[in-house]
Amino acid sequence: MRAVTLFGLLAGSATSKALKYAIPLSLKATDCTLPANYTVTNFTIYTNSVDSSKNTTSFGFVDEDTGIDTFCVRNSTSKPSTVASNRWPCDDPLVAFIWQTTGIAGLTMIETACPQSDLGWEASGLITPKLACTNSTSGSTCVATQSILGDFDSLEPAPRPPPSR
Repeated sequence: MRAVTLFGLLAGSATSKALKYAIPLSLKATDCTLPANYTVTNFTIYTNSVDSSKNTTSFGFVDEDTGIDTFCVRNSTSKPSTVASNRWPCDDPLVAFIWQTTGIAGLTMIETACPQSDLGWEASGLITPKLACTNSTSGSTCVATQSILGDFDSLEPAPRPPPSR
């Protein structure tokens, strides 16, 4: 029995991807695929020169290991993931993003880790797309020059919603 268990542990660790973050003890006991890396495709930003409500950020997100393939967009009808947040949800509710051009500039991707459990962890990673921009009288359109492979390098407890009153 011990030899079989030991072999199973060795086989599992040999086939898993190297993670760029420490795994908390509460997740080590779960049987789930943790987010390791992701691909962002067709990253596009449109900035209207007159009406900021027409500004749009959009792209595709794929995490082959967890099986997530979703579209992400922020526009005038988008609502942040949480109140007073700059986190924007993707079509798949397990994925959100932050796009910022100041401070630590870039695209931060956030993915719920082990969603089948109630442990409340999320992985995140930052990429900086190389953009090619074109300007017109109505605004500017910037497009990533290629698909971008990113690594999740942080695993933290997910923020809790504020208590309802």
